Amino acid sequence: MKKSHVFISVMFLIATALGIFAQDIAYFLHNHFPCTLPVHYLTFLTIFSIILYLFSLLFIITLIIKNKIDKEKAYLYLFMMVVSMLLTSTWSLFVLSMWWG
Repeated sequence: MKKSHVFISVMFLIATALGIFAQDIAYFLHNHFPCTLPVHYLTFLTIFSIILYLFSLLFIITLIIKNKIDKEKAYLYLFMMVVSMLLTSTWSLFVLSMWWG
């Protein structure tokens, strides 16, 4: 039970950090691996962040279906995840669209 909470929390934090700081990470990666343009790194990081959010949501829904998580905690997780996902993904996609022009 606790492993699932930790797993959800870690995926949530990584997805949020990647979504918010993807531009800085793209510049960092470009400085260390200059063979690829920063916009390609940013695209990958944005897509990876959204995929992590979706996997987290899928994992929570799976736990709800299997009754391995309390309904109150599940709804709290879902609410936090959806709100954070919408805000962070909107920001990430806005930044990405500005980079692509």
